[in-house]
Amino acid sequence: MNYTVKPNDSLAKIAKKFGVSLELLLSFNKAIKNPNMIHVGQLIHIPNVSDVPEVPAPEPPTPGSAFVTRAKTAIGKGIKYKLSQGGMDPTKSSPTQNGLCDCSGFVCWILGLSRKTTIPYYKKFGGWIYTDSIVEDIKSTQGIFERLDTPEVGCIVVYGAGAKIGHVGLVSEVKNGKMTKVIHCSKGNDTKFHDAIQETSPSVFERADTVWGRFV
Repeated sequence: MNYTVKPNDSLAKIAKKFGVSLELLLSFNKAIKNPNMIHVGQLIHIPNVSDVPEVPAPEPPTPGSAFVTRAKTAIGKGIKYKLSQGGMDPTKSSPTQNGLCDCSGFVCWILGLSRKTTIPYYKKFGGWIYTDSIVEDIKSTQGIFERLDTPEVGCIVVYGAGAKIGHVGLVSEVKNGKMTKVIHCSKGNDTKFHDAIQETSPSVFERADTVWGRFV
């Protein structure tokens, strides 16, 4: 609709009268260059609700996005891989002990945990959080991880030792229900990039015994 400017009108008053913002009114009246300069008899276009494009609400951050952000701060620091190292003090700005870390230590640090813990579930593992104890936690109905059937950003991905050695990382990207990137600390990363902590494809975790868990 159009409104004819009357004496003592201002654009702000007109906007308030019709329940629209001054910015929106200006966006529908491009000829008005100065909102303080309108004149009696001037036609002002008042947008209908249907004229206003709907702005989609921003997606809220996922609970795991903070874990991904923290994990990425450790990339590019030249951290070296060493089994059973790192993750003892989650308050530190780095997951390492003397520049050394392994996959479990890295994940514990991301989650704000010490790998040596007093959490009751881990008493049967000597109080240690490592790949095998994490797997058992995820498969149980107790502990600190909830099992997931499909990965989500910020969840952990892990497999146990089996015949060799287990591995754990943090899922940093998911597309169409499949993990596409993982941040993890490994000897392979150290050898290839001279930096043990990297965001890579999830190929190393593509195994039948891999499980996902949400930290709760």
